[in-house]
Amino acid sequence: FRRVLFRSLVNVTFYAMFPALLFRSTATVRLDALDPAILLVFFGAVLVLYFLMMPLGRALGMGMGDQTIFALSGTFSNGVGIGIPFIAYAFGPEGLVPLLMIISIHSLVMLTLASFMMEIATQRGGRHLLHQLGSAALNMLKHPVIPPIILGLAWAELAAHVPGLEIPRVIDQVLAALGTAAPPCGLIMTGASLAHVGLKGNWQSAALSSVFKLAALPMLVWLFGRYVFPLDPMWLAVATLNAALPSGTNVYMIAQLYGSSVGRATNAVVISTALSVVTLPLALMLLNVDVLKRL
Repeated sequence: FRRVLFRSLVNVTFYAMFPALLFRSTATVRLDALDPAILLVFFGAVLVLYFLMMPLGRALGMGMGDQTIFALSGTFSNGVGIGIPFIAYAFGPEGLVPLLMIISIHSLVMLTLASFMMEIATQRGGRHLLHQLGSAALNMLKHPVIPPIILGLAWAELAAHVPGLEIPRVIDQVLAALGTAAPPCGLIMTGASLAHVGLKGNWQSAALSSVFKLAALPMLVWLFGRYVFPLDPMWLAVATLNAALPSGTNVYMIAQLYGSSVGRATNAVVISTALSVVTLPLALMLLNVDVLKRL
């Protein structure tokens, strides 16, 4: 009975709640209104670290699917569930402006990349590379991550060119309710998965990805925003703090969808969240000092 209940919760969360959250998150995004500097800083650092962690995972004996989850665990931030309240408390409404710019395309960039890598990992050998890549791209449209993102962006573009066009209120309220429930349900599933798989046999690589997530990624973002694409001090602080957030539950979602490294993803979310209780306040303290010096 417990397995049936858990599987039902997984299906509702993955095929209703998270798609609603992803659609509503992107349905208001105007790509031409985003600041390219902060996006280059944040996602430049994220992608550099992601593609450094992939070969590291291979060196540790992981297959491509496992490498993908390992790298995603070290680069995907919990910007909605933890980032929004944390940044709002630390910097007020002004801090939410750069944060929401990052969040608005966070899933688009990272979940699309991870899904594509997972699709390639599941392709059988013996076929031409271009055929494998094309098949992987088509298969991405069959699961509940990429379609709502694409539909959300398409709706945002359509609404920008059709005055007065809005999501019907009843539908929007349903989507809002489902989207609000997605993060806590994701955490419940992560906890249930942890109870099933345990830390044994998974905690080492999960702890390593947590170190990359909580230390290496924020350091890279700070260096990019300080020396490569210089940002306003507060915007730099917000981008760095977003990088310092623990791994998001979407890491677990991707792992569960593909049946790959579920234990590693679960432990990465749990370990990084637990450690962030110490590392996030420390990062905020250091960045606030830096912001005050540069203002």
